[in-house]
Amino acid sequence: MSGSITVPGYSDSNRLPGVYFALDATKANTASVTRRILIVGQMLAAAPAAAGVATISAGPTDAIGKYGAGSHCARMVARYRGIDTTGEVWVLPLSDDAAAAAAAGSFAITGPASASGTLCLYVGDQLIATGVSAGDTASAIAANVVAAATATPSLPVSLAVDGTTNTKINVTALNKGLAGNDIQLGLNLLGTPGGQSLPGGMAVTITAMAGGTQNPTTLATALATMGDRVYDLVLHPYTDTASLDAFKQLFDNLTGRWSATQQLYGHAITAYRGTYGAATTFGLAQNDPHATIMPISDSPSSPMDWAAEIGAQAAISMRGNPATPITGLALTVMPPSDAGRFIADQRNSLLHDGLSTFTVDDSGTVMIERLITTYQTNAAGVPDNSYLDIETLLTAEICLQDMRIFLASQFAACILVADGTKIPAGVRATTAQLIGKACAARYRVQAANLWVQNPDIFAASVVATNAGSGLVTLLLPYNWANQLRCIAGDVQFIKS
Repeated sequence: MSGSITVPGYSDSNRLPGVYFALDATKANTASVTRRILIVGQMLAAAPAAAGVATISAGPTDAIGKYGAGSHCARMVARYRGIDTTGEVWVLPLSDDAAAAAAAGSFAITGPASASGTLCLYVGDQLIATGVSAGDTASAIAANVVAAATATPSLPVSLAVDGTTNTKINVTALNKGLAGNDIQLGLNLLGTPGGQSLPGGMAVTITAMAGGTQNPTTLATALATMGDRVYDLVLHPYTDTASLDAFKQLFDNLTGRWSATQQLYGHAITAYRGTYGAATTFGLAQNDPHATIMPISDSPSSPMDWAAEIGAQAAISMRGNPATPITGLALTVMPPSDAGRFIADQRNSLLHDGLSTFTVDDSGTVMIERLITTYQTNAAGVPDNSYLDIETLLTAEICLQDMRIFLASQFAACILVADGTKIPAGVRATTAQLIGKACAARYRVQAANLWVQNPDIFAASVVATNAGSGLVTLLLPYNWANQLRCIAGDVQFIKS
């Protein structure tokens, strides 16, 4: 074949006359990495799914069938799908640890009822409504509560009448482990404005859930099975040190999914139940650029519900534009009590302690205020805000994936020659300098998408070096787009 243009698949030895066209997509590749979410949690012992094996989710009903009604996995899928109905979701189920214990609590009923009405008990934010008739004994009411609970779908606990007293209802978490301790038991959470009050003559004594021990020690092993599949966000219910360390190692910049050799990326999201003081202490002990944790105070909704819904809003925002501030987005979780809501000074402090914040509007709707990472200090122990906001990490993930796909498409199977070498048209050869210019060109595309800024500065500062042995090293001075957080104005008034 004469000339300098190479036609893929056409042989120079061909002597048959004709017109030969080859389809070459190297200049047309605009594909991006599939955006998907991974939910990690526990399944029930009798569930048919294979523990430690991630599979795609077909929705809440599918999750109940695979992992068991009321399990971590089934509940998180349902809460996620309540907000994000279209994103691709995978689930990595874990078995309860063999050494774990289940959390337990109780409702103790006092009677008889002197008036008819409705007993409104809560497990988390799920209402168990039980009809009460005047004259009903405490034991009869307890039995009716258990019957009503049986008809309440997907509770994370089992309820049974205590055989000794017949007036106490024992509540036991379906999944063993620490997460069961965070299940709130409640009474008349909506109060009289919501039409909830105890029927006359009755009393209910609540013993909070406690005694759950040992989260799955197989977590790190299960995470190692994720392979090369890319997950943008990993949502989970764990806040114990061992579990958080497993996620930290998973996403590590040097050896994990954010390393140059893996380039799989991802970010973990969970929630923490505790008072302001407990949350502050907990947050100061964290330091992971790839983890976001929301303290939820005394919200009746469980931390795993919060994690799933926060993750859903983050996923939707990321698919739209990763640089868009994830703020002012509504969740369907129940808000904390008035006394348990963090005031502005407390929320600002939490944002300096590695924890994210929410607000509650006048209607009682919970709104994401700001999502940050738990990263606070660098390797030298010096305060470092490089990875403060989750949007920085989400934007970095998309930009690096985009640049990698672009460079792989443009420079696959290329000869590498010294800078300044004249390359004939159509020959698959390049120089480090040309690769640097290609990076600058792609950066302009990313800037047009508003992921990054200042493309002229990038083009002037990018460094591409032929390091020998076929290696080109790049210094890419990325400048991510910022998020508008505050507008501060000095209101100077005059009196006339």
